[in-house]
Amino acid sequence: MMKKATILMMLFVLGMFSSCSVEDNYVDTPTPPGDELREKLRALDWGSDTCYVYGHKTPDVDAVTSALAYARLMQSLGYNCKAKVSSGMNRETEYIATFFGFELPELKTSVAPQTRLILTDHADYMQCVDGAREAVILQVIDHHEDGEIAKSGIPIVRREMVGSTNTIIFGMYQELGVAIDDETARIMLAGIVSDTKNLKKASTCAADTAVWEALTEQLGISPDSMAVVYKQMSKASDDVSGMTDKEIFLSDYKGYEYNGYLFGMGSLESKKEKIDDYLDRLLAVMPEVLAEKGLDMVFAKIDYKVPNPDTSDPDNKYVNAGTYLIYYGTGAREVAEAILGASLREGVTYSETKISRKEFIPLIQEQLGS
Repeated sequence: MMKKATILMMLFVLGMFSSCSVEDNYVDTPTPPGDELREKLRALDWGSDTCYVYGHKTPDVDAVTSALAYARLMQSLGYNCKAKVSSGMNRETEYIATFFGFELPELKTSVAPQTRLILTDHADYMQCVDGAREAVILQVIDHHEDGEIAKSGIPIVRREMVGSTNTIIFGMYQELGVAIDDETARIMLAGIVSDTKNLKKASTCAADTAVWEALTEQLGISPDSMAVVYKQMSKASDDVSGMTDKEIFLSDYKGYEYNGYLFGMGSLESKKEKIDDYLDRLLAVMPEVLAEKGLDMVFAKIDYKVPNPDTSDPDNKYVNAGTYLIYYGTGAREVAEAILGASLREGVTYSETKISRKEFIPLIQEQLGS
């Protein structure tokens, strides 16, 4: 069972407590948040067919598991929802689904007009299943900066700047008083571990840690065991054997539309001994990616890994030593150099400080104007 203190901390971090006002000795007790959310859900135009729950295209573990976990939450409340994926899943997702023993969503690459949708882990049409612009989007559950969809009058938008979308969804289970069974706990834990790098990622916050602790406690998984699981997840994620350079580039790719510009960004990493060849190979496929996806410009951030000078830590043989930003397309050089300074060579800029994709996107948008 989850400790009461953990629950209270989660509710506080996710902003689920409401304050009371006192006037003339009268205490106005606000509607409990769960009741308010249930009313909003009942008021949605659910239609008569299945509502599909999707994470973003080129889905990572958090995108897939958040769709699964949220579809289960909606099903528990009586709504006809089903998780789907709009494109193939990566090797890390396949590994952890097999290890934890949960079934992955079926592939459904497009939806018909007026299909009801719930989106998790994204809020931009460029990252949506094909057909989303003509669909009816009922909800957005996301942990990124506001995207174009979240600003377009969607009935329910739940957005928290936490490390994993599953952290938000865990809070919604608590808010609605819905019990989390062990399989759902494994699904959510997989997403949190992946997106926070087992709580080591800079964007990890107190809420992520609280949920991680609650889920591992429920499942009886020790921190040491979870560290071993995450290590195997990372190995699966790093396995690019048999993949083309284009497939590698697109293995963690997201598309964006901003101020009339279409751009995309991959997120990758490379060790010191491979970086020059890796940059050349990725730069070579960027023209094809740009043309195929109809973009104005395309970028990729590549975290640069060097040998860890602390040889006493066998589990951390490499440490981050900055981030490369590579670019292609009309105006892409100007954008990249405005952010990181002069190019090292054509198509390549560099930051001595590691920069995440979450941090790069608003910087790129700033350069594209308002």
